[in-house]
Amino acid sequence: MTLLVTRHGETTLNQHRKFYGSMDVPLDEKGRQQAAELAEKLRHQQLDVIIRSATKRTEQTAQPIIDDHPNAAVYVNAGLNEKGFGDWEGLDADEIEAKDPVTWARWIEKPFDVTPNGAESYLAFSRRVLGVIADYQDLLASAANVLIVAHLGTLRVIHQSWVSGTVFWNLDFKAGHYSTYQADKHGKMRVIALNQ
Repeated sequence: MTLLVTRHGETTLNQHRKFYGSMDVPLDEKGRQQAAELAEKLRHQQLDVIIRSATKRTEQTAQPIIDDHPNAAVYVNAGLNEKGFGDWEGLDADEIEAKDPVTWARWIEKPFDVTPNGAESYLAFSRRVLGVIADYQDLLASAANVLIVAHLGTLRVIHQSWVSGTVFWNLDFKAGHYSTYQADKHGKMRVIALNQ
């Protein structure tokens, strides 16, 4: 099995460096261009299954690829959605610090342990994402070529679970690019290439 993963294209909230995990926003003009460029890169790649999160930005990123691969099975799974940030949604770092300085300072120090008001904890988020991957284990162990279209945090959790020693914050899945993994005969995933 070959697994390809990609991050959705840019949105205006990416441009302004806002926290917006659970907000359902569309791609901006640059994001639509990135989606078109990604589809071109994958045009001649065999894809048997395409799985995306349940957000508008992954739908718009995946659609040109789906159009080029009409025989691929398509699944939409909200378990692959980005981590929600509760009261911090739609705010940038400066706005969050001004609104909630105590929690912000604690989160900067221990981002995996501190959960903003109304947000999903990191533990719940990672369990949710890895639970979805476990649900697709038979598919990932098959001979199918699979594409996942998701979010930066989601892809970081998946990669970190497969590649020991990976630092979460150092992983950069670039919009408009895809990364490739392959399963060995024991089902263990290994990285072939990042950000192609």
